[in-house]
Amino acid sequence: MSPRRKRIERDGLIALTAQYAQQALAQSQGKVGAPPDTFRVQTYNVSLKKPAEFSVKAVYGFGRSKSKWLAAETGIFGHCKLSRMRESQRTYIRRALNQACIQYDEPSLAAGAALKKEIGLNIQRLKDIRCYRGIRHTQLLPCRGQRTKTNSKTRRKMGRNY
Repeated sequence: MSPRRKRIERDGLIALTAQYAQQALAQSQGKVGAPPDTFRVQTYNVSLKKPAEFSVKAVYGFGRSKSKWLAAETGIFGHCKLSRMRESQRTYIRRALNQACIQYDEPSLAAGAALKKEIGLNIQRLKDIRCYRGIRHTQLLPCRGQRTKTNSKTRRKMGRNY
């Protein structure tokens, strides 16, 4: 019987995937596991398998334009995966994301929890001064002029208090 067939009988079809082979090799060499494929920024997981333009979007407040700008700042253009970057470039991106997530004093640079807090404070200010938009937020209705007779069913359902 071939070694491949023995592996299939022993471990099933999962034994044929490249990731399984890397994990098995790492275990046989005595390493705890394969290198991580993500890194954390506060509560967000940033994937190393995707290009920077797409993986940085996992952090709240970073869209495509901001993530492209951040990648260009590190010297990366195009669709270069984070796993293929130098460690210094990944460290720079990680530090920039962490710094943006704690920028409570500058809203234009904020991301993550800092940006969510800023948006919440803005909505609370509108509610406190009892302007039209604040009242619509309080009633959980659309506040930017959308019609509510036929559309916005989700927003109207959220407004019901049972």
